[in-house]
Amino acid sequence: MEKLQGIYVVMVTPFKANGEVDYDGIRKNVSWWISEGVHGLIPLGSTGEFASLEDRQKIKITETVMDTVQGRIPVIVGATAETTEKAIENARAAEKAGASAVLILPPYYYIPSQEEIYGHYRKIAEAVDIPIVIYNNPFSSKVDVKAETVARLAKLPNIRYIKESTGDIKRITEIRLLTDDGITIFCGWEDMAYESFLMGAKGWVCVIGNIAPKISVQLFDSIVIRKDYVKGWEIYKRMLPMLRYLEYAGKTQKILKHALDTMGMCGGYSSSPKLPLEEEDKVKTEKLLKELR
Repeated sequence: MEKLQGIYVVMVTPFKANGEVDYDGIRKNVSWWISEGVHGLIPLGSTGEFASLEDRQKIKITETVMDTVQGRIPVIVGATAETTEKAIENARAAEKAGASAVLILPPYYYIPSQEEIYGHYRKIAEAVDIPIVIYNNPFSSKVDVKAETVARLAKLPNIRYIKESTGDIKRITEIRLLTDDGITIFCGWEDMAYESFLMGAKGWVCVIGNIAPKISVQLFDSIVIRKDYVKGWEIYKRMLPMLRYLEYAGKTQKILKHALDTMGMCGGYSSSPKLPLEEEDKVKTEKLLKELR
């Protein structure tokens, strides 16, 4: 399989007013993201409100994305679950649907030890043949997959990627050293993309890619492909206000959805019990979106 790298949009899940998923809206967004040149897509991530979805919705979302993509770009499907058995079930379903890889957090309600984390991922890796992307996001999950554990996991054949979301740029250095560059690192923190690429990340699980896919690809191309760090810095400075707003406002999905609706794409509603975006945030979102574009 071709090595996964580049800009992977971690997709929003648009809902209708009645709480059902807007599958036609997903098709519309996916077609646009592909036309804008993104390297891959990730349904059922945190931005996609995976924890608020029923199994039937997750299955249909995956099927809808895969049917729309038609093999044009890779799709990494979120398969996180609290138990190892359920994560394996999710990963197998994603593999059956044709996913290129699965993205998996460690269990996040029960706080596992590092040995339990290792066992969780090892058993999943043994159950499927597609690559696994470790999703390390201690701010959301309250669980940190330590670099030493990542190094152990990287020795398993199909644990080949990590989405690194600690917000600590030194963690990339630590992982690279301990794994001898044996695992591909994806940036998972919005306003650390430039720094992460400089430190050796080969991809970005990209939230802002929902609303600014083309400029996200330009940033990756400038830094990682062409090594034009000056141009990359200019692009990054333009993106930073929106990146920081998405990362720190605590309203990520609602901001993205309002922006997508403003752009004529499909943002839709958020899952319950989320309230609509406040008016002042709508104004700020539109201002930052205008400056970004």
